[in-house]
Amino acid sequence: MPPDPIRRHGKPSCNFTFKQLPELQNCVSSMKRLEQTDNTIPMSAKMYDFIIIGTGPAGLAAAMTAAKSGRKVLVLEKEGSLGGVCVNTGTFPSKTLREAVLHLTGHLKRKVFEDDYCSMRNAEISMEKLKQRLHAVRIEEQAIITCQLERNGIDIIRGTGRFLDSDTVSVHKVEGGEDITVQGERIIIATGSHPRNPPHIPFDHETIVDSTSILGIKKIPETMIILGGGVIGSEYATIFAALGVKVTLLDRGERLLKFLDHEITEELKNNFPGGNITYINNCGDFRIERANGGPKLTLADDRIFRAECLFFALGREANTSGLDIEKAGIGLNAHHYIEVNERYQTSSPNIYAVGDVIGWPSLASTSIAQGRLAAMNGMKTRVESFPTIFPFGIYTIPEISYVGITEEEARAKDYKIVIGRCMYHELPRGQISGECEGMLKMIVHRDTREILGVHIIGGGATEVIHIAQTALIYHARIDIFIDNIFNYPTYSEALKIAALSASNKLLGKSREDEACSRLLAQKG
Repeated sequence: MPPDPIRRHGKPSCNFTFKQLPELQNCVSSMKRLEQTDNTIPMSAKMYDFIIIGTGPAGLAAAMTAAKSGRKVLVLEKEGSLGGVCVNTGTFPSKTLREAVLHLTGHLKRKVFEDDYCSMRNAEISMEKLKQRLHAVRIEEQAIITCQLERNGIDIIRGTGRFLDSDTVSVHKVEGGEDITVQGERIIIATGSHPRNPPHIPFDHETIVDSTSILGIKKIPETMIILGGGVIGSEYATIFAALGVKVTLLDRGERLLKFLDHEITEELKNNFPGGNITYINNCGDFRIERANGGPKLTLADDRIFRAECLFFALGREANTSGLDIEKAGIGLNAHHYIEVNERYQTSSPNIYAVGDVIGWPSLASTSIAQGRLAAMNGMKTRVESFPTIFPFGIYTIPEISYVGITEEEARAKDYKIVIGRCMYHELPRGQISGECEGMLKMIVHRDTREILGVHIIGGGATEVIHIAQTALIYHARIDIFIDNIFNYPTYSEALKIAALSASNKLLGKSREDEACSRLLAQKG
């Protein structure tokens, strides 16, 4: 990986297809040659149109948007590799781990073959084998990012930045420890977030871990405690459960993934892999200790839980420490994230912030959109606003995705609704693939037949949801699914079945209304 910076002159060609490993290796080699030929930024290059701090999805999207518009762009990255949390410790590793576990355990084949198919395969799996796959994906993605930045003429400095004022950043370079100063007409903060590690938790990052260090554990434990019923805790709980680990999932809330539609949450709990998860809600206060036999967690009601490994997954915090943002006139909100307006401007008009550092929704997908829009705002070329309708994807086993409102939200607003459902065990594609757990739930307005929300748990959930997303964007009625043809058999067909289910209920309701009207007329 090249340190700092990538220069425009003398750059190697990186126009290649990354599916071919030899060509990927050639690009990595060319990047290494850049390291040997140039490690300085000339004085004339220290003024930039855009300085982007961070190379996660938000920062990269901002950098590419500005560069493709002909702006001079500098990217700062303090870590040893590009891609931020998304590539190195978050989205990519956790999803790669999930796919590797599904593949190596044969989890999806247990219905096709025999119920104990998984347990026979699990003995062959080790953390070392899983880490090899994680490492391979990281290296390939980092090389792809490097070449994308380089061929778009984007300079890179590996170092830690701190503000001197609203348009000047001092950078302490990782290589050699040199301090340099750069200036930017526009500066975009995309520094992401890190696990919240309270000081009273005795982390050793071997037996008591967070979402970063869990990827470094040396062996697959037989037992695990996961503290936190949010997305990260739920995803890892199901991944390790699929490996045969006995997981105790402790949630301080009333129910697991409380922002989901209640039926989807229940369906997940009913289909925890191998029945290997014990879920406990409203766990209250706790005390964590390191004991001789491993981590020990004691609840306020004196219940004690022990396991080989404890994963603390209670929240994340914005990466603002060390940036000296107060020197740039930037403030934090009540939740300690950077405060921005709808244009992603901070309290200093030429400085923008995007991604996890500004808080919700903290998704890689939304961060990409925010980065792009912030750069367009900085160039005063924005023509659209941040989308109001976008999907959420949760990579549990089975996976979950949704768009629009839940049944609870609809009823709270007194909407007149009917519910259409398609159960995966009745879906031909689910029977064929062996992934027959789950359902698709559709929230429909009774009077207009408009689709208000779609919630999916099961195979293909995070892919199928985009069809529903398009329907919601254009205020489509259920007839769009009923009247059109779907490939058969597919997971997408669940949309048609759920729409038919809702239509049948609407028809039944209409008949009830007609009968009531006739009865009232007779009485009158």
